[in-house]
Formats: sequence, C-alpha cells, structure tokens
Amino acid sequence: MSEQQIKVLVIEDDEYSRDALAHLLDAEGYDAQSAHDGEAGLEKAKETNPDVIVLDLNLPGIDGQQVIKRIRGDQSLASIPILVVTGDDDKAAQAAVDIGADGYLTKPVEFDTLISAITNIQASPVSDR
Repeated sequence: MSEQQIKVLVIEDDEYSRDALAHLLDAEGYDAQSAHDGEAGLEKAKETNPDVIVLDLNLPGIDGQQVIKRIRGDQSLASIPILVVTGDDDKAAQAAVDIGADGYLTKPVEFDTLISAITNIQASPVSDR
C-alpha cells in the first residue's frame, strides 16, 4: 500500500513559474494543483482541499493577502498551511505571516529549500499556526 500523496496547491500568476513549480512538485511525488489568480486559487482550494498552499502575494484581482484572509476566514479551509513565495521584500512577506500565512520564502527560491519548507509547514501541528 503506497503512502498518500501530499496535495499542494500553487497559486501563482506567472505561467512559467506556476507550471515549473507544479511539474517539479509532481516529479518529487506531490499531487500538485495550480491556479493562475486569487479567485481561481480559492475555488481550487475548496474543490481539492490541499494539504499545503504555496501562494504568491502579487496576484491580479484578489491579491495574496486577501487570499490569506479569505482562507483563514473559511471554516473548511482555515487549517490549511500557507507558504508565501514572493518577490516582495521581507517586510511585505512578514506582513503576510502576520495576517495568517505560516511562513514565507523570497524569490528566487531553490527547489530544495521550497521542498523543505513545504515539508516543515505541512508537518507542523495546527496548534502551532
């Protein structure tokens, strides 16, 4: 019997980055899903109930901070860990943590660093969030 795949939802507006991340995560044995903006990301989160969300802050329409607020305000999604991956500075990324993200990495991100962060965030108890 095989171990259940960890579902990761990548919400990223840059098509190349989104596709590359999803492909690399799939290759590492994750079940990677993706969305191109905040609204699509929220819908996909409700559909798939991911184990971890990897979220860019600079999204068209609903930005990453609004996505975080909506996820944390939705009983069915509130416990999903959110890892922000952004090109913004540490101050903006820390602001995302302050409103409910579980951690952040600034771009460019080494893939091994991303995998470690996903593993650590996914494994941490909900009470630590």
